[in-house]
Amino acid sequence: MDPAPEHMSSRTVAAWTVALAALGGMTGFVWGGGFLAVTCGLSLAGGGALKAVLSHRRTVATARGDRAAGTGAPGHGDGAADTMMLGIHAYKHSVFPLSGPGAVDPAECIARREEAYRLTAAEGIPHHIREAAAATLEAIDGGCERAALSAVEDLRGAIRKRHCDL
Repeated sequence: MDPAPEHMSSRTVAAWTVALAALGGMTGFVWGGGFLAVTCGLSLAGGGALKAVLSHRRTVATARGDRAAGTGAPGHGDGAADTMMLGIHAYKHSVFPLSGPGAVDPAECIARREEAYRLTAAEGIPHHIREAAAATLEAIDGGCERAALSAVEDLRGAIRKRHCDL
């Protein structure tokens, strides 16, 4: 599954087109029976498809232009940073479990660690947030809960600053 903006847009537009067809069909059926249901459903679906074609071209061109310029699509880096933060929190809670020693088995801890490192390397995350994430993962791997909490707060501050700068 490719989370690129142009693919997300096409899925969203397809869903809206189907929803418009269903809405038009139901409205036409209530107003005048089967023939009007088909007519209304097709006309609303056709309008939705036309809008999809016209807006999809612009979305793809914008996303490709952003990629060529070296920037991600608007909001993509923010979403990746937020997802990375969730992965790091999941890893932190597997290293420092909330419900006593041995609450998380080693296999789950290793899986969460791999996921946190993979999310940190995701495309579109600004360099200063990657650095803060690397420091956070290093602190968590160090085993000192106080240092890990401090590093998580620093990472959260870097992400919050990025959100405010936009």
